Amino acid sequence: METRRSAAATAHLTLRYGAVHRALRAAAERRAERSARLAGVELSPYCVTDQQAALLLDLTDPAAVAPPSPSPAVPEPAAEEELRCRAAAEGITLPLDALVRAAGLDSFECDALLLCLAPALAPEHALLFGYLVDDLDQRRPTAELILTVLAPTPAERYARLPALGPYGRLRRFGLLVEEGAWDASGADLLRPLSVRPELPGFLLHGAGDPGLLAHDPGRVAPPCPPLLDGPTRERAGRLGTHLTSRPDGVVALWGLPEGGRYDAAWAVAEEAGLTLRQADTDLDCCPTPDAVRAGLGRSLGAAAALGTALWLSTDPFHAPEAQWAAAVVTDLLARSGVPVVLTGRTPWRPLPLLATGRYAEETTAEPGYRERRESWSAATAGAGIAPSVLDDLAARFRLPPGQLRSAVRFAGSGGLPLEAAVPRVLASAPGRSAEVRTPARSTEDLVLPGEQARQIAELAAAFRAWPRVSQEWGFGGRHGGPGLKALFTGEPGTGKTLAAEVVAGTLGVDLIRVDLARTVSKWVGETEKNLDEAFTHAEAAGALLLFDEADAVFGRRGTVQRGTDRYANMEVGYLLQRLERSPALVVLTTNLQGNLDEAFTRRFQFVVHFTRPGERERIRLWHAAFPDSAPLDPEVSLAGLGRLDLTGAGIMAVARGAALLAAERGSAVIGREQLSEAITRQFRQESRLPRSGEVELALGAPAFTVTNREWV
Repeated sequence: METRRSAAATAHLTLRYGAVHRALRAAAERRAERSARLAGVELSPYCVTDQQAALLLDLTDPAAVAPPSPSPAVPEPAAEEELRCRAAAEGITLPLDALVRAAGLDSFECDALLLCLAPALAPEHALLFGYLVDDLDQRRPTAELILTVLAPTPAERYARLPALGPYGRLRRFGLLVEEGAWDASGADLLRPLSVRPELPGFLLHGAGDPGLLAHDPGRVAPPCPPLLDGPTRERAGRLGTHLTSRPDGVVALWGLPEGGRYDAAWAVAEEAGLTLRQADTDLDCCPTPDAVRAGLGRSLGAAAALGTALWLSTDPFHAPEAQWAAAVVTDLLARSGVPVVLTGRTPWRPLPLLATGRYAEETTAEPGYRERRESWSAATAGAGIAPSVLDDLAARFRLPPGQLRSAVRFAGSGGLPLEAAVPRVLASAPGRSAEVRTPARSTEDLVLPGEQARQIAELAAAFRAWPRVSQEWGFGGRHGGPGLKALFTGEPGTGKTLAAEVVAGTLGVDLIRVDLARTVSKWVGETEKNLDEAFTHAEAAGALLLFDEADAVFGRRGTVQRGTDRYANMEVGYLLQRLERSPALVVLTTNLQGNLDEAFTRRFQFVVHFTRPGERERIRLWHAAFPDSAPLDPEVSLAGLGRLDLTGAGIMAVARGAALLAAERGSAVIGREQLSEAITRQFRQESRLPRSGEVELALGAPAFTVTNREWV
């Protein structure tokens, strides 16, 4: 198959290049006619003579090397069509045709590309090119050469000149690469051009992907389907109307999350009857004023030449270290007459831009439950998703249009239920101070007394119902903010962290656990920055945010006696504000509820106190502690072990310790001796002593002495 594809590709390229070669011959004839009119001075030592040009043409004529088609008598267009039919019958797509379709090239652009490819096919073209432009030092293709060969008349030259400029498809898509930077002095016509390095292999053998070879990095494709809630769509429409009345206008839509700006910017441009290009202002790749000016200047020039609007995201310009870039961008936008669409989370209003009189803005709010439900319906139209599933997804997740579209398509292509696809789309790299965990524990793993188990189930159910209660019924603004907060208190090892994981698993979301060691910083402002990163990550991913041992961060505020006390109180104050305005499900766990600031405790909608397990729960925990494959001695009574006052974490530690002792000593089973020693060690770790005979009674064995082995 590969051999047939290469043969067909080479035959097509040879056939198609025949027309370009005829244009070369015609250009050489015109050059010979022109040179014949010059004075009869012997110039052969300094130039290519007419006779040499004729010989070069004979050497590079593809018809002299290989026939362009299996039927030489057939006219060229018919021969090309015959070759396409034969290739299609064999399941082969001709690479040149694929590239032309992907880039939308016309006949002139295709011929220009082949002309620049010619030196790779036959090196003799170098001298011929120098002959045609009357400059032997210029042996590489240039825009001047292409126009000389393919646009011989002044009218054709003027018509084709833009196609070879920096905003034509050949150079904009990167199919032709020019040496040096573009300028407007006219020297650009003489700058050498070369084909993209991957093109010869692709056109001759089909080695490559036309979608990657023909890519316009600034083009913004229309969203499919467009997903905008009603209020945002209305605001985008008003901004589009402003651009219709002011073709040089600058409009801004603020308050949008990153994944929702694409749809909004496109809606603004569409309302104004424009397409959209994205600005090149990557501060990471362009860290100098000159580089930013050049990148945005190219973007504005392309938008002006192509008659499009330019889309610019402004969030990077708020950082203090990016003020120099903001000044450069403001200067260019104020002087440009290109219609511009600005988007961002927070407004960016440079005074020189406002002073132009071309500026208009709108601010949108995060879509509520009803708007999210409409977006889910639009994205899944015709997919047969049950309305109850869409209700649940709209309640649990706050997806901007980009993520919502991705989730629906990922579910369709991966054969996943939509409920399973959404968390995978939301999963992102953890921040510096948080750990992302996909819950692996279920309600069967959580052993709690009846009242606590009921409260945990209510918390998961409340999170699903909260968006409707908060937004449609209006409780969110007056009852603790837009999200739910829960506090788990109790002794260590009673299941607080496990319960948070079970709630996340029940809801089908990730668990983001804040690492307090990397969150709390001695540097002023760093703790707040780290905490904001954790909140932002949880809100974007729709995850459960867990603060384990929360009293380390959410402690009581005190009287300012030292300089550090003031900053500690500021951290707590910041946390109060951030916790209240967060729409995420936030769970705090603590062993010492009294250490929390009272202002935090009144902000929790759920407070669950985890008590030590009773005997019934301990028996279930002992059964869960030993896997089915564990070689537990049948004579050990797990019901008897349930009499020991241990927490769930303590029971798991005893089972693991006994298994390690049995393996270390070469025992075939995990027996009473290993369990007795592991239980005694666990009591010591908890700074407790078992009552006399308590362990032996629990194991159902007579009293015996446990050797005091050192753990290796």
